[in-house]
Amino acid sequence: MEKQRYLLGEPIFCNFTIRNTGTQTFAFRYRSPSRVLHRDLQQEPRFRVTDAAGRRPADPAPKPCGGAIGSVIYGSVTLPPRQTHTERWLLNQWARFSSPGRYRVRAERRLPLMTLDPRTQGPTGKPVAYAQALDELTFEIEPATESQLQSAFQPFLAALKDPKVSNPAEAVLVVTTLPQPFLLPELEAMATAPSPDRWDRKQALEGLARLRTPAAWQAILRIAKGEAAAAVSASKAAGQGKDDSLRAYAVLLLAEKGDRAFLPALLAMVRTAPEGLRGDVLRALGFFHDARAYQALFDKLHSATPIDRMNAILGLKNLGTRESIPALLALLNDPEAQVRQVADFALQSLTGQKFGLSTKASREESGRVAEQWRAWWREKGATFTPPRSLACQDW
Repeated sequence: MEKQRYLLGEPIFCNFTIRNTGTQTFAFRYRSPSRVLHRDLQQEPRFRVTDAAGRRPADPAPKPCGGAIGSVIYGSVTLPPRQTHTERWLLNQWARFSSPGRYRVRAERRLPLMTLDPRTQGPTGKPVAYAQALDELTFEIEPATESQLQSAFQPFLAALKDPKVSNPAEAVLVVTTLPQPFLLPELEAMATAPSPDRWDRKQALEGLARLRTPAAWQAILRIAKGEAAAAVSASKAAGQGKDDSLRAYAVLLLAEKGDRAFLPALLAMVRTAPEGLRGDVLRALGFFHDARAYQALFDKLHSATPIDRMNAILGLKNLGTRESIPALLALLNDPEAQVRQVADFALQSLTGQKFGLSTKASREESGRVAEQWRAWWREKGATFTPPRSLACQDW
């Protein structure tokens, strides 16, 4: 640990250091020290936190609705004899510290070590040994005032605001992982910065969502609606038109929150948003169990635009209710092959059944599979209940 006492709400860092005590140079993979949700990546550290009573604090890790991210871009560290490599890991990524007290951390890490290729002087692809690290750490968390927390966050805010700091990754990680009410203006400014090259604006949106205050959600709603200047004017590249990916991500976060107060704005976007963003909104409506959302989705099943029909199907899939199944069965006879494929996919997701519609199915094959689905529904529909979906949040 960097110190033995921390303030409640303060970033808690611990250092991982590897020293080459041998006589040969070795190499290992390294990346920016932020948590990855894929538990099976062997280079990742494991931190198990318990309080004085042996209880584990809540795990604050997101549970993305699209599934855990399973890949990471690693660089390589070459470590000559007597040299050291140090990483700072933000422990708050593994435990939500909500009360003062004494805490214990069991830290583990397994690193595959590689030798250098004499021809390229780069690391060989096959490990020749493994470094196993294990430690038991303890620290105290004390109550804090807002002014104390503001002082603790000041160095990170300074790094964000200083254009000379070309890579403020650690500062971004801190303010988006541990948002405080006094950070709201900074998070909104980060999310709406025009074409930033020092951070990902989506991280700032996640920080706003983690703040969990009405003001933070209103900021996300403004971005979703395109009222923030950067969300309206940001371009993919000069002359290539608007990039609505930030607005789309704001729509997703609003959907995962599921507050019906957001529905009027999203329903208005169904009518006014460009085609790509309209698809994101239609899929998001499936998170709201509200008659207004149902009606908008069922209406779009009859759209003259195939992409609208497909996104309405995916919205109904997200609803996860048996009431949508008859409408999906009808879409198995849609004139567009892609719409039929998406309807089949949605039915598989809702029911767990599969009748083998091929990726390039003809109208004849689609009709045959559609009849199999209808036969199944006639037999099972009266008693069928879709399985409950696991809760998911990208923030």
